[in-house]
Amino acid sequence: MLETLIKYFVYATKGHITKTQLIKFLYLADLYAVKWTSKQLTELNWRYYHYSPWNEDIIVALNQMNGKTIVQESVGETIFIRLGAEAGNIDDLELPVGLKLMLENIRREWAGSGQEKIQKLLKYVYSTAPMIEVKDSHQLEQVVRLNLETERQKLISELG
Repeated sequence: MLETLIKYFVYATKGHITKTQLIKFLYLADLYAVKWTSKQLTELNWRYYHYSPWNEDIIVALNQMNGKTIVQESVGETIFIRLGAEAGNIDDLELPVGLKLMLENIRREWAGSGQEKIQKLLKYVYSTAPMIEVKDSHQLEQVVRLNLETERQKLISELG
């Protein structure tokens, strides 16, 4: 599913997405899935690292896909994830309608260029329950498991 989600976000943005945005979109996809269904979309073990959600398997997947369905392109300090020669389109992914709607909501809300857009995305991600739970008690270099279930617990608590 990880590769499918990467393809979805790269295809949906027509290759106008940074690696930072993509990682945050993947985190939000898993987070929202847990929030509403109690099950992650991917099998990623999300970690808090350098103040951010992270998993090394994303980098492995991007490197395996690089030069095929995606191309990683460095522009200064930023890495863009562009459409590769073998890129398809969203319909090729055959995702359920409900999942496509959720992913599209993430893309619509947070895709775009410019520092202001990225800063809003980062601020939102850092304000999610799993991030709040660990960010004040851990150092920059520490790697700590993120408990995505805390977002679901927060929702249940808010709903009463």
